[in-house]
Amino acid sequence: MDKLVAKKKVLVIGGGFGGVFAAKALARLGRGKLDVELVNANNYFVFQPLLPEVAASSIHSADAVVPLRQLLRHIQVRQAEVMGIDFAEKKVIVVQGTQRIPIDLYYDELVIALGMGVDLKRFPGLPEHALTMKDLADAHRLRTHIIGCLETADVTEDPAVKQQLLTFVTIGAGFSGVETVAEVRELVRRALKYYTNIEPDQVRFYIIEYANRILPTFPADLADYATRRLQIHGIQVLTGVGTKSATGTGVEVTDGRIIPTSTIVATIGNSPHPLVATLGLDMKWGRIKTDRFMRVPDHDGVWAIGDAALIPLADDPDDDPMLYATQTAQFAVREGRQLAANVVARMNRKELKPFAYTSKGSLASLGMSKAVADVYGIKLSGTLAWLLWRGFYLSFLPGFQAKLRVGINWLVNSVMPPNIVQIQSNPPATRYIHYRKGDRVFEPGMIIDGFYTVVKGSFRLIIDNPETGEHFEKVFGPGDHFGERVLLRSSLRTGLVVALEDSIVLFIAQKAFTRLARAFPILDAYFKEYIERTFGGHDQAFAPGSTNHKAELETLP
Repeated sequence: MDKLVAKKKVLVIGGGFGGVFAAKALARLGRGKLDVELVNANNYFVFQPLLPEVAASSIHSADAVVPLRQLLRHIQVRQAEVMGIDFAEKKVIVVQGTQRIPIDLYYDELVIALGMGVDLKRFPGLPEHALTMKDLADAHRLRTHIIGCLETADVTEDPAVKQQLLTFVTIGAGFSGVETVAEVRELVRRALKYYTNIEPDQVRFYIIEYANRILPTFPADLADYATRRLQIHGIQVLTGVGTKSATGTGVEVTDGRIIPTSTIVATIGNSPHPLVATLGLDMKWGRIKTDRFMRVPDHDGVWAIGDAALIPLADDPDDDPMLYATQTAQFAVREGRQLAANVVARMNRKELKPFAYTSKGSLASLGMSKAVADVYGIKLSGTLAWLLWRGFYLSFLPGFQAKLRVGINWLVNSVMPPNIVQIQSNPPATRYIHYRKGDRVFEPGMIIDGFYTVVKGSFRLIIDNPETGEHFEKVFGPGDHFGERVLLRSSLRTGLVVALEDSIVLFIAQKAFTRLARAFPILDAYFKEYIERTFGGHDQAFAPGSTNHKAELETLP
């Protein structure tokens, strides 16, 4: 008769540490009784602690991920995007594939393990101009960007541009920030011998931390050691200052300093996952409140684990952060396993066990074969701590193949030069760009790249014709636009545009803007008429209708 009893459906949404280890334990403990399915936007598990090493070419990107279908044998894996949850109907709405048709997935038990998102909107310009380090694409993007900076810096003849390109700023000095700046510095150091026009003393590294010291979760003496090691490696450590704003050419900190840079890496700004924030659940500190058994109160059959969950470690934790499970892989793995035991116990009408776990310690790599570690109360620093760091994360990698590949990569990388191949990708065709007062948007002689609409602030356009002495000047405010000459297929800019105040524009790349205008005859006609009217008509030598540009106008489709 037992074989005729329908299996209970358990849906796990999220493929991070918590979700993966919960799914594995559920399949093992509930074999024959539970139908476990894991839903994730990607078909792979990302080992996030190794992302800085991916960015630094220390390991191959494929070695920081494991296919979920290999990791979760005998478990249904669905690559889909979760669009919503109907708790009353006990269903999760997902979209998958190319058709993007919503599909309902019904559950008996639901495990929310979606992790955290990133929200940098509190810092003007940071969402648009900072790189993040949350997933594999971020690590790829950072590596490509760094190599691009070195390539351009090696050939530019403008000292200011060169200094901007060779300045690398990391915001946030927790685990991720410290390890990222250390790996970025390591990549640049090892690559410099191939860039003969760049001297090591021309390269600058900064790490900015709002707190009074880096690695705030470590003991103070280990944090001090880490600070000294970073400084020995040429990394300037700025503590007690925050980030005020950012543009494509620099970052401004709260003490008034402006650091010219083309590279800003933000490891701050943790926020609720976009979906979690819309579910209407009881939240605290951006996380879903649970009871000690990891159940979501007032929602039958709903559980939460990992970074998305606020799991108390005591019956009355109140506002003491130390009495809640921390957002680390160590805790997420144990949460997943304990949750699986509780789901099976609930199904068998047995007593649930409250989650309890004490961290085994913390480790952080500082680059150059140095690290800090606080393990079981024992403090270590230097090479021994670094070996422990590598051994710990190697053991923590899920799957023997992943362990083997990463181990071999580490060994090979220690004796081989870094891979400085730049696999370029095009930036978004439309994006917001922040400018600080006095910044130049473009100037005469620059290649025409796109169209600009003013969202906030103001800009001045100046066009001078040295041959005729003609002068044109115009101020643009919110709702105005400039750069329309992309429609005329001219190759070079003739004007200078300067920000009159801190401003924001919406930029549309040349090809995208031209296609849009050509597809809508009304837009095309509007811009042609606007150009003629704004720049004074055919009698002005710099106007689009002048002799210089008549041939271009005649070739428009």
